[in-house]
Amino acid sequence: MQTLRVEGLTKTYGEKTLFEDLNFIINEHDRIGLSGTNGSGKTTLLNALTEVDPAD
Repeated sequence: MQTLRVEGLTKTYGEKTLFEDLNFIINEHDRIGLSGTNGSGKTTLLNALTEVDPAD
């Protein structure tokens, strides 16, 4: 079984903190959703997880 584990993920742009000390686990076959307002960091989170734009 594959698992995605995120611990202590933080990302800021200038003085704006998009997420700080983010922790979660996604197991194989889990179904998840990601929602939020424009500019809240949804794409940035996915980019950090795929290392397209590394987290802080």
